[in-house]
Amino acid sequence: MPGAQSYSSPGTTGGNREDLRDVLTILEPEQTPVVSAMKKGAKPGGTYTEVLADELDSPSIDGQPEGRDIGTFSNKAIKRQRFGNYIQIATRDFGVSDVQQLVDTAAVSSEIEYAKMKTLKEMKRDIESVVCSNEEYQQGNGTDAWKTRGLFKWTSSGRADGDNNALADSGRAVPAGVPAEYRTPAAQDINAVGNAATHMTESTLNGVLQSLFETHSAKKTYMGVFGPEGVEVIDLFTRIDGTASTERYTMNDDATKKTINLEVKIFNSSFGRVNIIPSVFLDRRGGSAFNSECGLILDLDLLELAYMEPLHIRNLDDEGGGPRGYAKCIYSLMCKNPKGLAAIDNIKGTG
Repeated sequence: MPGAQSYSSPGTTGGNREDLRDVLTILEPEQTPVVSAMKKGAKPGGTYTEVLADELDSPSIDGQPEGRDIGTFSNKAIKRQRFGNYIQIATRDFGVSDVQQLVDTAAVSSEIEYAKMKTLKEMKRDIESVVCSNEEYQQGNGTDAWKTRGLFKWTSSGRADGDNNALADSGRAVPAGVPAEYRTPAAQDINAVGNAATHMTESTLNGVLQSLFETHSAKKTYMGVFGPEGVEVIDLFTRIDGTASTERYTMNDDATKKTINLEVKIFNSSFGRVNIIPSVFLDRRGGSAFNSECGLILDLDLLELAYMEPLHIRNLDDEGGGPRGYAKCIYSLMCKNPKGLAAIDNIKGTG
């Protein structure tokens, strides 16, 4: 017969103490770069908030004959049009039983305060996912929720279904209500490659910046938010075989550092400058896996996140079962002109 042992007799039921440390780890993505960087707009005064956009006439090289009176006059407001976005109501609830709030719990001093903290983090991730989604806006009613249009829908030029990415696509229809003159040009809404044998190239990214330059007629600095696969491709720009005929230049690191540097933080060309930022919240579909092979190139001057009701916690009355409540906010993603934004997908060609 074996002597006393830890796993059965006496075991924990027979008196062995357990060692539960005051350590609690949540290993989930929490960085929300787009929402954090975006300007916060004025409070919406209605469920549908609109902006105005206009454009200039094409440059003229015609002259005016001497002595001829001006007989016709142009309407400079004829191209002015408006478009907008609906609000979205976001909520998450939380609750703790009366007993659980009173017992001692490892690494948690207050169960209800922990629930509030966790709920706020989850809400921020929800907002980032909506802002970076391919969701179209939706008018709410007693049955259907209000939905605000996401950036991948704002930047849609109307490319055919099937040209998007490896995830099941909900369509690349143009954003509803946005006039053709102010939609994102096709050269700025691209399928990066056509097959898995190649990746997005420097030329591909520079072509998008060239189109943006032609739109803005100025070199601008953009926020480039890419999925991990997209960031990896950009990190490998210029890292080519030194014997290749396409070599532009080589990169040498100081070997004494014993460090391999494989990072591109800024892509800078004659047409634009892109600050590269990784994200795991791009093009999510109803909470499913994010799209790792896509990216957004954003002019932050054209975007605002407008809160009708800021993110907050509401504590409900404890009716005997324990403390409870919910987090809530109402917001709308405003785009002043989608023509100045860009989107790239299928960066590795697996879609």
